[in-house]
Amino acid sequence: MEAAFFISYLLFFCFIITITPFFKKSGINKPVLIFIFIIKVIAGIAYAQFYKLPKYYAEADTWRFFRLSLEEKKWLLSDPIAFLKDLFVYGYHSSGSLFNGENSYWNDLKSNIPIKLLAIMNIITNDSYYTDIILFNFIFFIGLVALYKLFFHYYPQQKWLVIIGVFFLPSCLFWCSGIHKDGLILSALGILLYLFDKCMKRGFSLKYSGAIFLSSLLLFSLRNYLFFALVPALFCWFIAQKYPEKSRAIFFITYSTIIFITIITSLILPSLNPLEILSDKQHEFLQLGGGSSVISQPLLPTFKSFIKYLPNALDMGFLRPHVNEVSNPAYIPAIVETVLVLLLITFSLFFNWRKLKATPFFIFMIFFSISIVMICGYTIPITGAVVRYRSIVLPFLITPLLCSQNLINLYISKKPN
Repeated sequence: MEAAFFISYLLFFCFIITITPFFKKSGINKPVLIFIFIIKVIAGIAYAQFYKLPKYYAEADTWRFFRLSLEEKKWLLSDPIAFLKDLFVYGYHSSGSLFNGENSYWNDLKSNIPIKLLAIMNIITNDSYYTDIILFNFIFFIGLVALYKLFFHYYPQQKWLVIIGVFFLPSCLFWCSGIHKDGLILSALGILLYLFDKCMKRGFSLKYSGAIFLSSLLLFSLRNYLFFALVPALFCWFIAQKYPEKSRAIFFITYSTIIFITIITSLILPSLNPLEILSDKQHEFLQLGGGSSVISQPLLPTFKSFIKYLPNALDMGFLRPHVNEVSNPAYIPAIVETVLVLLLITFSLFFNWRKLKATPFFIFMIFFSISIVMICGYTIPITGAVVRYRSIVLPFLITPLLCSQNLINLYISKKPN
C-alpha cells in the first residue's frame, strides 16, 4: 500500500513540475527537471536509510520528527486552532535566548516547524514517511529552481555548470534532500535571493516584498545566524548595484566596519559581547561530543582568543574532512567538495584573478558564503556537523567560482592554431 502511495505521488509531482509555469520558464527542459527531482527524492531516501542504521536511529532527528508528527496529526484533526497556536507558545518562564540551545522557544521552533509540516502532510500521505519525502522535496525544489534561475540570469553561458553547482553538489544534495530543516533553509534562501534580485531591478512590489518577508521569517525561525549574516550582505549587494564600480570598496568597508564595531562592543560593553554568542555556541557543540569530534581549545569571548583560534576556524570551515580521513566512506563526497573548493579558490587567486568579473552579485555570493563558512569554523568542532551546516551555503560559494573561471575560453585560447 505504501509503495503504491509513493509511486502515485512521485508521478503526480513529476507531472505538476512539467505544467507549472515557474518550472517551465526555468530554462531547464522537462526531462532534465524530472530527472533532478527524482534524484533529490532518491537522495532523501538515502538520507532516511542512513539514519535508520542502528547506531544512528535512536538519536536521528528525521525519524524523531516523524514519530512526533503522528501525534501532532491527531491533534490537528481534533483541534486545528490549538495545533497552530502551539507554534507561538512556550512552556518556559520566558522565550529564552535567540541563540541558546536549551530552554528556549526559538530553539524549539526549529524542530516544531518541520514536525508541524509533517503532521499536515501525513493527512494526505496516510502517515507514509517515504511519501512525505516527495512532498518535502517538492518544497525544496521550488527554492532550488529559484536559485538556479538567479544564477542562470548572471551566467547564461554556463547552464550546465549552474545545474551542477545548484543541484548536484554531493553534501548539499544529501543533507538538503532529507526530512529536516536544511532543505527548508536552502529553499527559503533561494526564494529570498531570487525575489530580492527581481525587486532590485523592477522595484519592491507588495507581492514580492511579502514573499521576501515570509522567506526571511522562515530563515530566521530555522537558523537565525544565517539570517543575521545575510542582512549586511544584502545591504552591500543593494548599494553595490547602484554603484557597481565601487562594489569591492562597499563590501570591504561594510564588513570591516562590522568587525570593528564587534571588537569595540566586546571591549566596552561586555554584557552585549557578540563574540560571547559564538563562543557559547562552540561550547554547546563541545559538550555534544560525537565520533567525529575534533579536539580543540575552548573559544573565549575575547578578540585575542578569536585571533588565536583563526587557524582552527579556517581548518574546520574549509579543510574538513581532511584527505587523510578518506578511510571513512561517509566523508568521501565532502572530501571531493573540499578539494574542489580549494582548487577553485587557488585558481581564482593565483591564475585567474584579473579575469574574474567581480560583479556585485559575485562579490555578494563570496562574502555571504565565506562569512557562514567562518561562523561554522569558529562554532562547530565536529567534522560531521560542520559538513552538514556548511553544505547549505556551498552552492553560493562553488557555483559563482565555477562559472567565473571561463575555463572553456581558457582551453580554446591555449589550443594551438
